[in-house]
Amino acid sequence: MPLFQYKAKRFDGKTITGVVELEDELTLIDRLHQKKAVLISVKELESNQAIPKARPLEKLQKKLKKVFSRVTHSEILLFTHQLTAMFGAGVPLSRCFESLSRDLKNKKLQDIVSDINRDIETGDDLSEALAKHPHVFNKLYINMIHAGEASGTLSLILSQLAFYLQNTMHIRGKLKAALTYPLVLISFALLITLGMLIFIIPQFSQMYSRLNTSLPLPTRIMMNISTSIQHGYLFYVIIFFVLWLFLCILLQTNRGQFLWDKMKLRIPIFGTLIFKGIFIQFSRTLSILLKSGLPIIQSIKIVSESISNTYIEKKIEACSLKIQRGATISEAFSESKIFPELMIQMISSGEESGTLSSMLAKIADFYQEQIDTAVATLGSLIEPIMIVVIGLIVGSMAISVFLPIFQMGGAIH
Repeated sequence: MPLFQYKAKRFDGKTITGVVELEDELTLIDRLHQKKAVLISVKELESNQAIPKARPLEKLQKKLKKVFSRVTHSEILLFTHQLTAMFGAGVPLSRCFESLSRDLKNKKLQDIVSDINRDIETGDDLSEALAKHPHVFNKLYINMIHAGEASGTLSLILSQLAFYLQNTMHIRGKLKAALTYPLVLISFALLITLGMLIFIIPQFSQMYSRLNTSLPLPTRIMMNISTSIQHGYLFYVIIFFVLWLFLCILLQTNRGQFLWDKMKLRIPIFGTLIFKGIFIQFSRTLSILLKSGLPIIQSIKIVSESISNTYIEKKIEACSLKIQRGATISEAFSESKIFPELMIQMISSGEESGTLSSMLAKIADFYQEQIDTAVATLGSLIEPIMIVVIGLIVGSMAISVFLPIFQMGGAIH
């Protein structure tokens, strides 16, 4: 397709310029008219006048930038809050992004916001400009902005997006807190065990070897483990590295990621928490999308892509197909066998009364309260359990080490 360099004037009097690849000038005029702009001048560029390709070094620098710099969820949330406040106060979009590009601390996000501002000034809609940065703004974000532009409720959609992102971060924080604490305690227990096997037990092993007496079975097992780790540590390191590499490669495959996501949901206690977190994300996202005016099928598709669990994603996609064939939402979800009965009944009630969006928001609030309570209870339960487990590990090692001394003391008496 030919490349056109154009100059146009928007209905608000602002002049915009840009370079686009379209079928012909009529298509360009139609595109500009949709963006409330009138074409002033246009020039078809030759192939050798096209935008020059980046040099290999520039390409490498861009790739390294993507690898070593990233935009966090908290930064996206802050950006959305600031944009909502400024746009809600009546500041034009272009000035909003111009101001944000100066205030943001993350250099990568600052560059992206500057790019978006340039695209808006050349006539792109906000959703079109955001869609050029899919590694930062996901499909949910872009589709909601597009729905807000189409319905003329962009300010409302931005505030809903900010609320949604804040709730998502809250849930992630709760789940991380619930999962991190026991992992820290388990790691601490493993370090204590390893420290005893490497530094303490060898001292007793040398002492017992000079006694030339038969040692109890628990002591011999502990001594053999200690000797094996001391002399064969390189073997264990290689085995650990190979297993870690194998798991990383496996998780890069669709099948491996699917199995891992399915297995996570079956972990006692924590699997239930993960499930509830997904229910919250699903309900909250679908509620906001339906409020923004998107069709139910498109909304469910966007929701399935926004959930970071491939097992649940496949189940929701199957539900979407059933709805397309004529099933109600509650019927399709009931057949999936992953959604709880309470959630299905509330969705069914929402469908019948025409209040599905508000009912989904209530479901999200209900499960959020459950997660808050579960995390608070879990923290108070895990601590004593882990202390007992660590005590049993250290205690059993200590008994196995001192058992020969106890036997010798008994023999003397």
